[in-house]
Amino acid sequence: MSYPPLGDPGRPIFSKRRRRSRRLLTLLGLAALALAAVLGLTRLTAPRAFLESLFQTASAPSRSETNIAVVGNLFENPPETGPAVNAAIPEPDAVIAPQPDARTITGEVRPGQTLAGLLGRHAEPAKIAALADPEDFSFSDLRTGQPYRLTLRDRELVSFEYDINETETLVIDENDGELAARVETKQCEVRPALLTATVTSTLSEAVAEAGGNLATALALADIFASDMDFSRDVQPGDTVRAVVEQRYVEGRPAGLGRVLAARYVSGDKVLEGYGILGDKGRLEYYDADGTPRRKTFLRAPLSFLRVTSGFTASRLHPILKVRKPHYGVDYAAPTGTPVWTVGDGVVIERGRNHAAGNYLTVRHGKTYVTRYNHLSRFAKGIAQGSRVVQGQVIGYVGATGYATGPHLDFRMYADGRPVNALDNDLAEATPLPRARLAEFREDALTYAAVLDGHKPPAALADALPANKGGM
Repeated sequence: MSYPPLGDPGRPIFSKRRRRSRRLLTLLGLAALALAAVLGLTRLTAPRAFLESLFQTASAPSRSETNIAVVGNLFENPPETGPAVNAAIPEPDAVIAPQPDARTITGEVRPGQTLAGLLGRHAEPAKIAALADPEDFSFSDLRTGQPYRLTLRDRELVSFEYDINETETLVIDENDGELAARVETKQCEVRPALLTATVTSTLSEAVAEAGGNLATALALADIFASDMDFSRDVQPGDTVRAVVEQRYVEGRPAGLGRVLAARYVSGDKVLEGYGILGDKGRLEYYDADGTPRRKTFLRAPLSFLRVTSGFTASRLHPILKVRKPHYGVDYAAPTGTPVWTVGDGVVIERGRNHAAGNYLTVRHGKTYVTRYNHLSRFAKGIAQGSRVVQGQVIGYVGATGYATGPHLDFRMYADGRPVNALDNDLAEATPLPRARLAEFREDALTYAAVLDGHKPPAALADALPANKGGM
């Protein structure tokens, strides 16, 4: 048996030569095109090159520039026009997770609730402890019943808003990793208005029934505080008329502002006070002749219930049970009642001893010194050397030291000698400078006409004093 000659001596005798089937490759290429058409990729930029690449061998690689259009969804048609874009697949850490939505909780301050109690579950204790009072508000002044809004994201504090009044809002939020507080004031329109009230029980109740608020009542009491003690001298049937600022926010009434002028009638006593802008940007009050309503000292250092012990050279001490002088006045009042300084001065003593308990001593010029005993605590920021102004709260009523109940033991000295504060005529304040007297009297006549009902409050609309210091 003869065998065919070997065509390739290095190839095995029984192996057959492998032939590429161009027809098969062509069919595969057409099938690939059909599949691409089904997937929406029929618009290839170089279909001829694609077919030819199917037939290229490894020894002759195709040299073509990369030109790939990246689309977000393979089942969408690619854009009709526009050049292809060179795009890179983003790294996994470049993906930003969606932030959870913030939610706002509304509520009202409950009795005994503090700022720390409101924020404690949503902010770090260290941040709350480091939070400082804003310039125009103290956190200790949060009032029961006032509304607040607490905005949270994933239970963490975003912001806290507390309505101080109709036009001011306390705002607390995070700034540079720390909590910060500020007071935001809404823009408001101010119009003069006339408030008329008749006392049946207290001044504050009468003012509230007439449409005013507690701040208005306190302002009225402060104007006449040197001549009348509104915790003791008020009588049913007393009347008060006042020109006040009516505030509007976005066209809606937003409470009352400053008292511009006032008249208080109690029996035969008629007290009048007309405001004029002082050197410190606040209203100062004088009668129609320019005599200041504000004396050097107030009649009393607090709103009290009754005088339990007066100024005397001999009194049976309620605890020691021995007779000794009592050169002061004891005012009974609930624990925590604010105590204010009766005049401008400097705190020269802040201390505690077994008899007086917590006490403060204030010097008023070269002549007078006042002493405040049995305080439960001192007001924030009051220390030896602190300057205080008339009516400023310096402490709170308590029963520290030798005391059978909460009260203030108030004492006054003139040139080192005890003075009976209940009988003292009190020093007069400085009268209005002559250079401003003519202007003041003209304004006072207009205020008086409004108080008498001869002119409408609108007559003052163009003559309202600038407001640089609030009430």
